[in-house]
Amino acid sequence: MEQCGMRQFLFAVSAAGLATASATPAFAATEAEEWEVKPRWRLQYDWADVSGPTGLAGTGPSEEIRRAQLGVDIKMPGGFSARLEGEFAGDPIELVDAFVAWNGGGYNVTAGQQKFFSPLDDMTSDLNTSFTERAALVSAFGFSRRTGLSAGYAKGDFQVNAGVGTDLLIALDDVHDNSLSAHVRAVWMPRMGATKLHFGAAWHGKERRDAAASAMRYSQRPLVHSAAMRYIATPGLLVEREQTYGVEAAAVNGPFHVASEAYWHHASRPGAADPTFFGAYAEAGVFLTGGDSRPLKGGQFGAIKPKKALGEGGIGAVQLNARYDYLDLDSAGVTGGQQRGYMASLIWTPTDWMRVMAQYARLNYRGAAIAVAGQRDYGVDVVGARVQFTY
Repeated sequence: MEQCGMRQFLFAVSAAGLATASATPAFAATEAEEWEVKPRWRLQYDWADVSGPTGLAGTGPSEEIRRAQLGVDIKMPGGFSARLEGEFAGDPIELVDAFVAWNGGGYNVTAGQQKFFSPLDDMTSDLNTSFTERAALVSAFGFSRRTGLSAGYAKGDFQVNAGVGTDLLIALDDVHDNSLSAHVRAVWMPRMGATKLHFGAAWHGKERRDAAASAMRYSQRPLVHSAAMRYIATPGLLVEREQTYGVEAAAVNGPFHVASEAYWHHASRPGAADPTFFGAYAEAGVFLTGGDSRPLKGGQFGAIKPKKALGEGGIGAVQLNARYDYLDLDSAGVTGGQQRGYMASLIWTPTDWMRVMAQYARLNYRGAAIAVAGQRDYGVDVVGARVQFTY
């Protein structure tokens, strides 16, 4: 679809949703006709500054509109629903979600462009993460939305999801070159007294049918998306198949939360040794405002709703987080570098529709892809901030 056409289409659908919702926020006439249309949008503005050794490329301040998304959720009779959402921050315009789903009796089925049960930090909405960007393993190992069919079952403390997919909708131009992927994730979410627990495991497999024409390069930015350089990165690799598997754990007790994940990414190369890269993180956080807690349900962290919002007897929710983030892109003769990140963030959520974030990270690199004064072992300091609005 041409960009002009896509832009007009997404704006038209979203505008229709806004108009409908404004006229009748929920126009369910009877129980037999439970139709509901809800607009959705988010806006995130980021500022960052990267500093490092003298002469290092890619340092200095940067800013961007990280996300400007507009879409619509539709609820239909019989347990059906749909979502269409576009990303307008960049050019070209991109589809984010575009799917139809059914849910009933603990079962769910989804068809279209969607997330396929990626790590906990990625399944958690970008509106609700502890830092402006997710853990390094998420982007380095290529977790992203795909087009396909998925199904799941949830009962009590347990849920499992599986699905098959291919490329993004906009990339489905030649069926012979499209990738094929399979995904499965299982999560157990018991309670131990006042503590909510979360344990999960996932596996992802992908066959790249365009491997001969398109080399893979695994890499990672220094925490912030607006940074120009990727200081750790592999050379281009001709990869035919990929397998990614990992485990995850989290817990919430009152104002405290902890979370950790570890993932391995195996790349199969014809006529060459197969590398297995590794990424992991561990984080902890605490609310400094009384009565606030981080929701943990449905296999992900949810949106923070302040106990006492600004203007309603309080200042909103204030949260402090710390994270250790590790990524190793050295394996089987492939040298991409290693990252050890030490991070802290302060998040103020004055209302459930606004968020302000500030963060700092010290990233130590070993064998970095970008050298400075002939050295590939060095560190950078990153500060960043975000202002976010959502509906």
